[in-house]
Amino acid sequence: MPIKKYVIGVDLGGTKIFTALADQKGRILSEIVLSTDASKGQVFVINIIKQSIVQVLESAGKTISQIKAIGIGAPGPVLSKQGVIVNPPNLPGWKAVPLAGILRKAFKVPVYLENDANAAAVGEMKFGAAQGAKNFLYVTVSTGIGGGIVIDGKVYGGSNGSAGEIGHTIIEPTGEMCGCGRRGCFEIMASGRALVRYGKEFLGKELQPIEIEQLAKKGDPGALKAIDRLAYYLAIGLGNQINTLSPELLVIGGGLSYELFKRICTSRKFKRM
Repeated sequence: MPIKKYVIGVDLGGTKIFTALADQKGRILSEIVLSTDASKGQVFVINIIKQSIVQVLESAGKTISQIKAIGIGAPGPVLSKQGVIVNPPNLPGWKAVPLAGILRKAFKVPVYLENDANAAAVGEMKFGAAQGAKNFLYVTVSTGIGGGIVIDGKVYGGSNGSAGEIGHTIIEPTGEMCGCGRRGCFEIMASGRALVRYGKEFLGKELQPIEIEQLAKKGDPGALKAIDRLAYYLAIGLGNQINTLSPELLVIGGGLSYELFKRICTSRKFKRM
C-alpha cells in the first residue's frame, strides 16, 4: 500500500484557484493557477477545483493514493467543522455548499475546509513570517479582504468559527455597496476590486491592479491617485484592527502584488481623495 506522505492545498479565491502539492515539511512539488470564473456558478467552479487537483498530481508524477489529505482555504464565512461554505460575497450563488464532503466523495481522502485567512495565518505561523509569534493578525488583501486572528498561538474562531471577517467591518458608511449587502465595508473600499474601480475613475478605463502598478511606476498621475485612494482606506481599516487587537505582528498577504502593496504602504499621503 502506498505511503501517504503528501498533501494538497487549494486556495479558492474569487478570481483564481491556486492548487499545490507538497510534502509534510511544506515543500511544494507542483502547483497550478486556474481562473475561478465564479460567475459560471458553483458546479463549474467545483469542477475546476477537481481539475486542478488532478493536474498537480499528474505534474508531480503522484497518485491520489499517496495523498494524506486535501486542505481548502476558502473565502468566508465558512463553517470549518462542517466543511461548509456559507455565503461568500465573492462567490455568487454559493449558499451552504458542503465543499469538503463533495471533494471527499470524489477523491476518497480526508478533506478539510478552513477560512482562507485562517489557513494562511497557520501557514505563516508554521513556515513564514509569524514563526515565534503568539498574538498576531494575518490580513489577506486580494479580490476581497479577510483576517486570521491568532491569540496565544491559536486561531481565534469565535462562537461558530467565523470570526475574523474584517473585510465586512464598515469604514465608509456612505461608500459603495458591498457584496454582503451593506455599504462601505473595508473589502469594497480597499481590495483589489476597489483598486480596479479607482483606476477606472482616475484613468478613464478598466485596468487590472498590476497594470495600475506599472503605470504608477512611470509616474502616471491617475494611477498614483488610484493607489493613494486605496492607501487611504487600507490605512483606516488596518488601523482599526490594530487598535482593537493590539497584535505583536501584522502579516499581510493576498493577490495584490508585493511591489504594489509596498508602494501603497509608503504612499506619499493618506488624505481623502
